[in-house]
Amino acid sequence: MPASEGDFALAAELIRTAGPVPDAVIAPPEQVRYELTVGERLRRLWLEKVIGFRISYAAARGKACHANQRVLAGAIKMYNEDNGNTMKSITHADVTSASGTLIIGRYLKSHIIPADSACEYRSYGDLTGPGIIYCTHHGPNLDIQNSIRKELGLKTVMTENEQLLAVAGLSILFLLMAIALLALFFRRRRKYTKSSTVHPDQPAE
Repeated sequence: MPASEGDFALAAELIRTAGPVPDAVIAPPEQVRYELTVGERLRRLWLEKVIGFRISYAAARGKACHANQRVLAGAIKMYNEDNGNTMKSITHADVTSASGTLIIGRYLKSHIIPADSACEYRSYGDLTGPGIIYCTHHGPNLDIQNSIRKELGLKTVMTENEQLLAVAGLSILFLLMAIALLALFFRRRRKYTKSSTVHPDQPAE
């Protein structure tokens, strides 16, 4: 069955049996980000919480593309369970045409509508085994992409938890810096006030 997001642990077998990994699988032209980057999180925190200006970041097309891939993976799994593992690969036309096997067999309610004009759905590897579905523009779902990148010795794409930790760390650092600057400011202010006060024994001019 095609690999699904969240439980993909067959990267080594996939690479061994399917051969060279397509560039779009490990480095898609449009990397889908489900969470804001560290810089975007801090900028949003400043603009929304401090200034009160609301902003938004859109990744709707990439998310919709990955949702399409999950739908396809489920449909192919059901088809192969019913038809003796006969669907080993797909092409873009197979899933975006009303005459596609999955649509005719009612494994899909309707043909897949690409989330973006640049989307093109393909398969890599045997879909009755560890094969995956991916988009040539948005790549595969993040868990699958990171599993393959890790197997190839590449740095994984930052996950939500890693981004949250990075934001928390930077926020704490900025808070400590602010406290230190405030402490220095009040210390210098007290020193200036003390030095500018006339001493009781000093004769008035």
